[in-house]
Amino acid sequence: MKHIQLLEVFLLCCFCSVQINAQTAGLPPTMPSDPNTGEVKLANNNLNFTTGATAPFRYGDKVYFTVKVPKKSGIGMVSRLYSAIRDEAAIPQLINPKEEGINVAEATLSVGGDRIYYTACKESKGDKPTQSEIWYRDKLYDGSWGHVVMLPKSINDAGVINKQPTCGYDLKLKKEVLYFSSNRPGGKGGFDIWCCAIERDGTFGNPVNMPFNTANDEVTPFFYTHAQMIFFSSNMPSGLGGFDVYRTSKNAAGAWLAAENLSLANTSFDELYFSYHQPSQISYFCSTRPNQLNPESAGQFAIFMGKLTGSILLNTMSEMDSAALYGCNIELENIETGIIEATILRSENNNLELPIFPGKKYRLIISRPGYYPVFLQLESMYSDFANPIRKTVYLKPMR
Repeated sequence: MKHIQLLEVFLLCCFCSVQINAQTAGLPPTMPSDPNTGEVKLANNNLNFTTGATAPFRYGDKVYFTVKVPKKSGIGMVSRLYSAIRDEAAIPQLINPKEEGINVAEATLSVGGDRIYYTACKESKGDKPTQSEIWYRDKLYDGSWGHVVMLPKSINDAGVINKQPTCGYDLKLKKEVLYFSSNRPGGKGGFDIWCCAIERDGTFGNPVNMPFNTANDEVTPFFYTHAQMIFFSSNMPSGLGGFDVYRTSKNAAGAWLAAENLSLANTSFDELYFSYHQPSQISYFCSTRPNQLNPESAGQFAIFMGKLTGSILLNTMSEMDSAALYGCNIELENIETGIIEATILRSENNNLELPIFPGKKYRLIISRPGYYPVFLQLESMYSDFANPIRKTVYLKPMR
């Protein structure tokens, strides 16, 4: 039963008859209005369908995504791969199967763009367990996609769900790496993020469970090669609600750091399928938050896009014993205008994130009853959504 519920939430390739339940608490945050400094908006109409759309991935000017469409028989729905170039009309991919009993979803390209990976799921019959696999096709000399190839059984483990592939080039390994989500045995619990190296001879290494997985569900990975960073979604309890987008990267020793909530993209609704197109600096993700297509109720995924702001990650501590300090008041002042751009009152934890815009100078004012206030100046010229400014502030108690 647990796996069926999880599929209803985020496995688009195996569409169930039950619609995704709406989150009942919370509204999306107010987004900045300047499209060059952090606006997140519903993506163009050619990327969003009234039946829902997920898994946006941009390569060049083309965005690949997944749509739920009626079957040719007129009975039920099936998921298919689509693509759109800029504002042109979306078209179905030629690699979509002719069989109505096979759902395909979540397309991504290799680093060089010469291979397309995607998830394929056959509709279950009777008591047969649901299973999904990762397939790929290589690009031919004429630009078309070749014959379908299923990944080896070491990845497409029988009787489990393997889905949501993404590729990136690991600078330390000096190899391309395939990341995916699976509920196979040997994980931390539920769905986990796994990875395997793609060797120079084209073979795939054995899947490795990523160390940042939790007992909850980690899904929809995306590897941002330029920053050597993984983005994924999780329903771990530390989030804003439902599935949230998280980020993590390696330290100097090559160990993966603890995952951080990408609060600039998250709401109390579900956020999944984050991806980033570095040349345009545009982020894409899916959310069930209310929107123009569905203004009165949430529950159906739509694609959102925009240029996320930079941010400052603030850690508030007591100078007396270095203990985490809660209940702080934080003001973020634009030094040039004198405007307070963000305020946090009586913080509920000591790890806080505030949005900042490029090229601006800011003053942070941190206070708490019984402690001396701290004034901190900073410049945001080197901050973006993937590389936040990190500051630890120690407040001195009054004697």
